[in-house]
Amino acid sequence: MECHVCADTSIDHCLDGKEVLVPWTQGPVRFYRRLTDTFGDRFLAYLGLTYFGLKGICFSLLTSAMLPYFQMMGVTGNGFQLASVVARTPWTMKGWVGVLSDCLPIGRYHKRGYLLLASVIGTCGFGALAAYPPQRLGPGYVWTVALLFCAANILMSTFDLLCEGKYSELMRTKKAGSEVLTLVWSCMQSGALFGALITGIFIDSAGPRPLLLVCIPLAALAFWRTAAGDLPEEPARSWRSLRKKVFSEPRLFVLAAAMAAGGLVVAISVAFLEQRARSIVSFGVSGLLILCSFKAMPRTLAKSNLYMFLSSVAYMDLTGPLSYF
Repeated sequence: MECHVCADTSIDHCLDGKEVLVPWTQGPVRFYRRLTDTFGDRFLAYLGLTYFGLKGICFSLLTSAMLPYFQMMGVTGNGFQLASVVARTPWTMKGWVGVLSDCLPIGRYHKRGYLLLASVIGTCGFGALAAYPPQRLGPGYVWTVALLFCAANILMSTFDLLCEGKYSELMRTKKAGSEVLTLVWSCMQSGALFGALITGIFIDSAGPRPLLLVCIPLAALAFWRTAAGDLPEEPARSWRSLRKKVFSEPRLFVLAAAMAAGGLVVAISVAFLEQRARSIVSFGVSGLLILCSFKAMPRTLAKSNLYMFLSSVAYMDLTGPLSYF
């Protein structure tokens, strides 16, 4: 089939008369029209809320607020690093949340119940962190505060995962292009930039609490729009069909559970064990998960996963430990 480009360089006209948009020459209006044709206005706005508001602004503000919050509590540098591990635990459990939403829905829909629950938990976490002045808490509350930061991360990690799953599903079923990925990453980067501007304005003069206050209305808005059904879903199927889904890929189900359990065990060891015991737990969990990945995944994917793990371990980044000082 032969094609030629129009003089305005925005559309390819094929011999069959069908218009084919040229990605690098389409304007913003045409780009948005392609997205709305595939995903609809409500879901696009929901993606904007998720990736610009939650994973962009809120994640940037939460990350920026964590260090000064613990410093004002009088927590040591080592204690801050350990508390950070606990606070970021939800990001290690995303695979298990995805499996649960597919196989054990809360309510009528697969994802909506988990999103609503995460919204409530995250809003409570942000609200509690913004309500209490860190100077009055002291270092004895380090694990309580770490759990509140963990609650806020539950909100963002859950929305990130389940929205990603939904737009990936729509891309597959409707044979859509990659425009939505451009939208998602643009929203995340611009949201992070906006969060950095807010941090620069308030952090030195007012401390970390105003940053956390900004996140509360965004978390509440996420609850409202989720309850309104902006994320398109079909009702969950019968329990028999859900069980069949679990048993169709039992090894992946076990791997997801092992990853979640491993992340939780590491977080608990950080809070309650000494340094040598923490190291033993970390190495043991890592080795076990590597073995499980080779049992559950195709060998090529398992090798890729191992490579990514080893490259992450070999990368020496001192910004975390040194940022406290």
